[in-house]
Amino acid sequence: MNTVTPVVTHLFQCNTDITSFFSKPAIKAVVAYVSDYILKTSLETHVVFDTIQSIFNENSEMIEGSLHRKEKARCIITKIVNSLTSKMEIGALMASLYLLGNPDHYTNNKFVLFYWKSYMQEERYGI
Repeated sequence: MNTVTPVVTHLFQCNTDITSFFSKPAIKAVVAYVSDYILKTSLETHVVFDTIQSIFNENSEMIEGSLHRKEKARCIITKIVNSLTSKMEIGALMASLYLLGNPDHYTNNKFVLFYWKSYMQEERYGI
């Protein structure tokens, strides 16, 4: 259990890792950790590069579009990570998508914010 941030652990109702990004070594350590975690089962190098190239090719319009550079980078990295993860193993979500015949794609849907704390207060105390 994460003993550094018990309040965050309580609020999220799960174990979390909170890391400060105020130094370059901390950023490098997190990137290395995430990379090792994602690639814990070995993928051949050509598969990794092929995946990255296909993500760039599929998203060339978005890359050249009007989004802010930071948002473009976030979207591309997310898609690369998800694609590499899916090439290593099929998780429960992917298996259910295939079994139900649903497409595997990204959407631009906007999701409604849900305030868990106020919901829990209403449920517990009727406030």
